[in-house]
Amino acid sequence: MSKKINRIGIFILLFCIQSVVTRGQIIADSLSAILSQKNLPLEDRVMTMGMLARAKSLTQTENALKIGQQALQLSNTLSDPQYKTFIYSILVSVYQQHREMPKAQEALDSAIWYAAKTTNRRIKGIAWYRKAFLESLQGKSKESINSALEALKYLEGTGAYDYESFVYYNIAGTYAEWEDLPAERKYAELCVQAAEKSGNFDNMAHGQQAMATYYHYRYKQNRENAALLDSALYYNRNVISIYFAQQHRLISGNIMAVVALNVANLYQGYFPASYKDSVVHYLDIALKIGQETRQIAVVGSCYGVMSDYEMAAGNYERAEALLATGLSVLLSDSAKYTRTISAFMQSLSNISEKRGDYVNALRYYKEYYKTSQEVFDAEKMAISKRLEAQYQSEKNEAALKTLRQTAALNRKLNYLYISLAIAAIIALLFLFGSYHFRLKATRHQQQLMAKEKEDAELHARLKEEEAMRLMAEQQLLQERQERLQRDLLAGSLQVEQKDELLQAVQKKIEENKNGNNVLKQINQIIDQNKRIDETLTTYKADFDNIHPEFFEKLKEKSSDTLSRLDLKHCSYISIGLTNKEIAQRLGVAPKSILMARYRIKLKLGLGKDVDLDEYIGTLK
Repeated sequence: MSKKINRIGIFILLFCIQSVVTRGQIIADSLSAILSQKNLPLEDRVMTMGMLARAKSLTQTENALKIGQQALQLSNTLSDPQYKTFIYSILVSVYQQHREMPKAQEALDSAIWYAAKTTNRRIKGIAWYRKAFLESLQGKSKESINSALEALKYLEGTGAYDYESFVYYNIAGTYAEWEDLPAERKYAELCVQAAEKSGNFDNMAHGQQAMATYYHYRYKQNRENAALLDSALYYNRNVISIYFAQQHRLISGNIMAVVALNVANLYQGYFPASYKDSVVHYLDIALKIGQETRQIAVVGSCYGVMSDYEMAAGNYERAEALLATGLSVLLSDSAKYTRTISAFMQSLSNISEKRGDYVNALRYYKEYYKTSQEVFDAEKMAISKRLEAQYQSEKNEAALKTLRQTAALNRKLNYLYISLAIAAIIALLFLFGSYHFRLKATRHQQQLMAKEKEDAELHARLKEEEAMRLMAEQQLLQERQERLQRDLLAGSLQVEQKDELLQAVQKKIEENKNGNNVLKQINQIIDQNKRIDETLTTYKADFDNIHPEFFEKLKEKSSDTLSRLDLKHCSYISIGLTNKEIAQRLGVAPKSILMARYRIKLKLGLGKDVDLDEYIGTLK
């Protein structure tokens, strides 16, 4: 049954090989059709040409390079630096595929320089991702991690999940080299999550491949757990399924070479010899795609695996020829593959020894010793850099977390400011309504006074007592009018006082944007300018030393089941009050405090042996 499944998988992979060029051509044709539009804005034309260069970079490198350079010339006519940043970032990948690493480095330097001049965070993130990508190829793992974290800082919140996924993939690969499996799994899972949000099938394939690598490394450390090997095969097959089902939506086919080689290695290393045919089929697939996409490391590894089979069968001449071919492929590239070359030299030495050619065996062994010494030195240096990079990456991740917390705090402060502004507007509307009502009442009173005056003139002949009564009423009305005027004046002063209060609050917020005690300072300003509630001062004094996250941790631990009275009780415990003192503050009997403590422990899910005071002390 398993062999039948393998034959089906092989058929799918062979079909995918035939369509690698076709997929890239379909996407390239779609982008070319967009560029054929005469009324296409120059900005869109530059970005589309950049994407076309990227789509052709794997199979038509010369053409991709020409398109990228044309796009760069057009971007020079645009004032916004984001377009030059994007094109230079694309050229980094194109030059790398063209094996022109110095020019790739020059393009990267230009991309980072222009990225510093643009305000587009997405474009900044793309430039830093390319920097991390190139540094990873150059073996600068520490620098690559730092650049990747810088890219995430810019990409986060922009919706650029496709590039976020690639950044996570790059970080996961670095931690895989360092054999830091927890960190590798973390970033592989983040890669999968970002890929699903992006809807980009290239990203999805890379995410599944990252998970497959993680489970493969786990299985190498724990051979007794066969489920880990099954998981590695499962995620590799997911990549195959994605490429087969979404063949017309994919840009990059190079990951198929990596996946095919990984599957071949899994069958060779952990399955019986009867799976040789499957290994050979997957090697053929990896070799063909690796040659098409110029993946030198994959091609060299394929020849190495095929040589192992020939050596095991006693075909030493064939094994030596395969190793020589693989070695020439590795040496033809500008990049260094010291570890692989060292393994090739060891195998060539073994073959020469078995054939009785001791001169060549000694020569190959000397080369093996020389390259293995380089590998050893490089590993020592890599370990040192890895430890330093891990420390630096942890600091950067902590800084990124702090940045997120600061952004959340700023959002809360903005909400507070908006709430205060709304409250002020409502107060002004209320005062205006009150003023309008009083003005209307005053006018009405004035009309009554005029009428009374007319009545007084008409009834001048009335008795003197009636005249005196009318004069008294007029005086009363006059006093009311004066009182209303005083009330209006007091209302105006109240409005001015509240305006000053709001200005003071706003100024304090601007001066303490990053301060942890900004909310406490706002309350102090409000208390100093308007003492509305005298009990607030006592409450503030009780809780002045309690950190804002204290209540959040309590709510999270209790699943938000603690009441306000429970939170207040916990706050008194955190500042060191005894049960008797808490009872006095809350105005309850000491027995009620014991019941309250029991109820709080239940809500927090604490055991009988856990002391509530000690637990709350850990939350401060």
